[in-house]
Amino acid sequence: MSGIGGQQEAKDNKGIITRVKDKGSCGSCWAFSTIAAIEAANALKNNTLTEYSEQMIVDCSHGCSNEPPYGKVCNQGCMGGWQWNAFYDIVNWGGVETEDQYPYKGYDQPCKKNSNLTAALKNYTCLTGPDPVDEDKLRAYVYANGAVSIAMDASPLQFYYGGIIDPFIPSLECDGTVLDHALLIVGWGQERDMFFIMTEYWIVKNSWGNDWGDSGYFLIRRNKNLCGIANAVSAPLMA
Repeated sequence: MSGIGGQQEAKDNKGIITRVKDKGSCGSCWAFSTIAAIEAANALKNNTLTEYSEQMIVDCSHGCSNEPPYGKVCNQGCMGGWQWNAFYDIVNWGGVETEDQYPYKGYDQPCKKNSNLTAALKNYTCLTGPDPVDEDKLRAYVYANGAVSIAMDASPLQFYYGGIIDPFIPSLECDGTVLDHALLIVGWGQERDMFFIMTEYWIVKNSWGNDWGDSGYFLIRRNKNLCGIANAVSAPLMA
């Protein structure tokens, strides 16, 4: 994972992360974030990379939860959803199907879930509560568990081509209370620039294909809760 130059060290957990996928025009980032987190947790537990089905989540997960200040929110396929609602559904289903069994189409269709499920979850955890998760504690969790599902204001991603997202005036570029895109934190790093200033960052996997950003990933300044990146963090707990 490259940055903007200078001296760099990073932990990216790439050995347990599946390839970057492309959600297309469907508003299914929440399903991709959910599945990416499960793929990483499963790889960490079973030492094998298996791709699981985002389309199954899009078609079959309709769980709801109360999310202040939005109120009751439910998973609605290509119209959006929340990862913890999906984790809750997967716990109750007993697992998910693989990508090969239930391939991605990029549009809503009737649920075709069958009984051939793997990657069962015993539960899930939300690292955030009313307040954002402390980013040092979040780093410790990623170190121990490989990856976490997040949401953020995606405004800075629209024009991202590389380097570390670090707005001079963050409030002008993104709103941490408007969480409109779900992603996966896979690691972190720090980089010293030519002026010997050290910048800490997160390494984040997107779902816009590997021709976007830095081979499908981006870097964003750590320990500032930029764009609300620490406001909605959750992760699966494998059975």
